[in-house]
Amino acid sequence: MTDKQIERIKNVVQDGNLNFLLGSGLSRPFLATLGNIEFLLTECDTATIDEGVRKILRASLYRCYFLEVIQKNLLIRNSDPSADAVLAEYTTFLRIWNAILLHRKNSLLSKEINLFTTNIDIFPEMAFDSLCLECNDGFNGRFKPQFSPSNFKKSRFKKGLYYDNLAHVEQVVKALPASGACIDIPAKATIADLVAVVTSTTPDPSLDGFLAAYEKLLIVVNPTKEKFRHTLLNHTYYDLLRMFSNELEKENSALFVLGFSFADEHIREITLRAANSNPTLIVYIVAHTSETKAELADRLGATNIKNRNIEIIGPEQEKDVSGNIVDSFSYDFATINQRFLQPLFDRCAPAQDPSAKALV
Repeated sequence: MTDKQIERIKNVVQDGNLNFLLGSGLSRPFLATLGNIEFLLTECDTATIDEGVRKILRASLYRCYFLEVIQKNLLIRNSDPSADAVLAEYTTFLRIWNAILLHRKNSLLSKEINLFTTNIDIFPEMAFDSLCLECNDGFNGRFKPQFSPSNFKKSRFKKGLYYDNLAHVEQVVKALPASGACIDIPAKATIADLVAVVTSTTPDPSLDGFLAAYEKLLIVVNPTKEKFRHTLLNHTYYDLLRMFSNELEKENSALFVLGFSFADEHIREITLRAANSNPTLIVYIVAHTSETKAELADRLGATNIKNRNIEIIGPEQEKDVSGNIVDSFSYDFATINQRFLQPLFDRCAPAQDPSAKALV
């Protein structure tokens, strides 16, 4: 990120209402991204196939999603060493933004930010807990709550979706299907590929218990194209989507998008609508690679935004030994903290301030 970009963002941070949209890219490599599971689940619901085969496919896809994403929250909660690296980056992220807010010169703006995420992991909650930062709750901390009478004087909007439901996750673990009842889900598989490997149209009886337990995880919005229709029936998610839209409509708002591909058509449309209707909104999207940057520009139609207020930031490039133009690095979470947020903090904090030491 260039000095000119950092300086421009510093000015936005000083005077703007700050919002963040965090995607699954930030929690890699500890958690897997969804890949094409959204399309597979959608096709599973709509394809003309035997109902027994449909149940096997649905259970197999849910099992894959559960094992690769949902169940791993138990490891995060139990401070498993495999989660340490990603948790450290979330903690750094929050520590830097807390320091930036403390140095914000505009006294009329509250020293707070809005975090929106499509992720269902509990990394943010754990990071807030470790730093004892306020996170819209009646307690300081979620996993090790610390009571304070001062909290009763604060107005908060509490939307804790996942950390309260880890007991349900443990119940699903106990109900996982018997070995051989589900099929494996290869990367880039099509629904036809999966149907071809199903050897029976009679589902194993263990699938019923698994599906029943899984569906009790009401905090999970299953990654299908129809998820928004189901989300509307869940006031919690509807409220969060509405809040996201409302925040982007506010004057002098900024949205920082990290680790999010905008493959979700509903969030994409909300963001594009706000960018076109609110000329005082600025959207900064950090792309993982130059290839990703091009994909995002195409997906968003960024050059057609009426107010020209979406900026996609990709990694710097250089020539390799063969003279080809390649990325100098990729924007994973650690690189975002080091090359974007730390320099931003350095510009926002007074040089003589002891807290201006490196936070990364």
